[in-house]
Amino acid sequence: MDLLNFLNNLLIYLSNGVLSLFYLLAKVVPALLSLACGLVLILTLDKDVQGRANYKPSRYSPMGFDQAGRRDGSSLQGTTETPRTAQVLTGIVLLLWLIAQTGMAAPVPWIGATMWFVGMVVLFVIPSHQSYNMLWFVKTGLAVYSILVIGSRIYLAYTAQLTAEQWASIIGSAQTAAAVIANTRGNATTIITWALWLVAPLGYFSLLIQRLFVNPMNLVSPLSGAQDVLKRIRQR
Repeated sequence: MDLLNFLNNLLIYLSNGVLSLFYLLAKVVPALLSLACGLVLILTLDKDVQGRANYKPSRYSPMGFDQAGRRDGSSLQGTTETPRTAQVLTGIVLLLWLIAQTGMAAPVPWIGATMWFVGMVVLFVIPSHQSYNMLWFVKTGLAVYSILVIGSRIYLAYTAQLTAEQWASIIGSAQTAAAVIANTRGNATTIITWALWLVAPLGYFSLLIQRLFVNPMNLVSPLSGAQDVLKRIRQR
């Protein structure tokens, strides 16, 4: 019996440990997924977009090539500091979102993580010549959603401190003020919940899909960019 009790207790402890670990990961996974997506954008697409924005053709050789045969103008850029505007903007949006979702109850962290992941996937799928505008739209949508989350938390925290006595001098009596405050909190909480759970995410995803399919798909090469299309036309 002692052995059975020991095995039973051990199984209970192991089960509780696994469940505790699962609950802990469930709270951390959205932040980790968002962080991973942000780092991927910083190290890949942001770097590529910033490189194209910083491109300066060489002035000392024909056809824009430098002496080493490269067309990135690196021989002239060595004396100037290369800006990292795209990476910094992504870092700011990522930090803003991590602050917004910290301590926020589900499903808001998961919605934000999904927005990060879907935005990243779309950016890798679209042709390269559309990546700049789409990257800016993704960052803007995520920043707006983060601000909405932070603003809703500030509003709810502020209204939670209001008492009926503070409103009694304006509304009339403490009983009437309590009823008005309760109705106002309930309506505002409902609106905030709908906005954070449905309206803002659906607006983000719908505009993302609209921008993805704003132009007809190239039936010959769906993932080709403008440079590829021009090259194919010249080779006909």
